[in-house]
Amino acid sequence: MEKQPFTCRQLLNRDYQKIQRQVTKYYRSTPNLILCLKIIQALLIRRNLAAEKLALPLVEIVKEIYLKNPATPDMAVEIYQFGEYFTAREWHILMEKYHQLVRLYIFIKILGEILKKRDRQALFLSG
Repeated sequence: MEKQPFTCRQLLNRDYQKIQRQVTKYYRSTPNLILCLKIIQALLIRRNLAAEKLALPLVEIVKEIYLKNPATPDMAVEIYQFGEYFTAREWHILMEKYHQLVRLYIFIKILGEILKKRDRQALFLSG
């Protein structure tokens, strides 16, 4: 299991500009794009909870991750968290790129729920 580069306390309590610089440095040194997106999501939560108005965290990194890297299912799952990072034109391009992966993810989730329900019913009827 990969060690997390930041604790929750660091993400929520450190100076906002300083933690963004540290996340940028971490992003430049790691190939783990999904973990970087999760960290940026934590900063988005911090932004939404803050009393003062904070800028969107790490806009350039999010754009770079989604626009310059191949689409993956893990990235497709997270894409809707970052809608406000992109212009309408960029969003249209991303939806073309991720459309099939998002549909596949939704299909798998629905299928998983159906199978769980069927298994519970079978367990109930057999016992």
